[in-house]
Amino acid sequence: MEAFFRHRLATRLARRLRAEGRPLPLPALGEALGLRGPVEPVVRPLLDGRFRLGEEVGLWEWHYPFPYPGEAVVVLDLETTGLSPGLNEVIEVGLVRLEQGERRSFQSLVRPSRPPSPFIERLTGIRAWELEEAPSLEEVLEKAYPLLRGATLVIQNASFDLGFLRPVLEGMGYSLENPVVDTLRLAKRAMPGLRRYGLDALSQVLELPPREAHRALGDVERTLAVAYEVYYMLTSGIPRPLVDLGR
Repeated sequence: MEAFFRHRLATRLARRLRAEGRPLPLPALGEALGLRGPVEPVVRPLLDGRFRLGEEVGLWEWHYPFPYPGEAVVVLDLETTGLSPGLNEVIEVGLVRLEQGERRSFQSLVRPSRPPSPFIERLTGIRAWELEEAPSLEEVLEKAYPLLRGATLVIQNASFDLGFLRPVLEGMGYSLENPVVDTLRLAKRAMPGLRRYGLDALSQVLELPPREAHRALGDVERTLAVAYEVYYMLTSGIPRPLVDLGR
C-alpha cells in the first residue's frame, strides 16, 4: 500500500477512536474503513505509534499529554514577500505558546519597506493597504520575544523562518538560542515513504481542513496539528520532551 494512503487510513482510525472516546476492537475499526472480510491483516499494519494495542485498540494521547509536562512549546510561522532573507521581508508573524495546560496566541501584520507583489497578495490574502499602518518587524518582535523565552520552538521548515528572524533579533540585541524542532524532519521520521513533506502535503495525509490562504496564525495551527500527530507516532507510549525528538 502506498505510504500516503497507509498513513491517511491510520489517521482515519485515530479520528474514529477520538470520536468514540474509548478503545474499540479491531472489527469496529475495520468497519470504520468499510472493510469486508478479514479485518486484522488490513488494520493491524496501519496501527502506528499513536495506537495503544491490547484486547482493544486505544490511543496513547489518552494516557499522557502533549506537550510533555514541564516543557514550554512555541509553534511559530511567518508570512513573507518572498523566499530570500535579506532581499524579501516579513509581513506577518504568528505564534502559539503551550505551557502547563495554558495557551497564549500572538499575531501581527508587519509593515514592509515595499508593498508585496500581487502574487503574494493572492497567496496570503494580505493586501498592501493593510500593511501600511502595521508596526515594523522590530516593534512586533519586541512584543513577541518574551513569549519565546525558555521554549522549544516548533516550526515547519525551520531554516526558512529562522533565516528571517535571527538577523533581525540579533540586530536588536536579542539572541535566539532556543532549541528548535522542525516538523518537516519529524514527519519524515514518523511517516517515511511520502513523496512530499510540505505543510500542504502533510495536511492532506492527516486530513486537516484545506486552507484558503497562507496566513501565519492559521499555519501555526496547522503546524501544531502536525506536531501533535507525529509526537505520538514517535513516542509510541514512552512520553518524553518534544525537544528530545528533534535531536
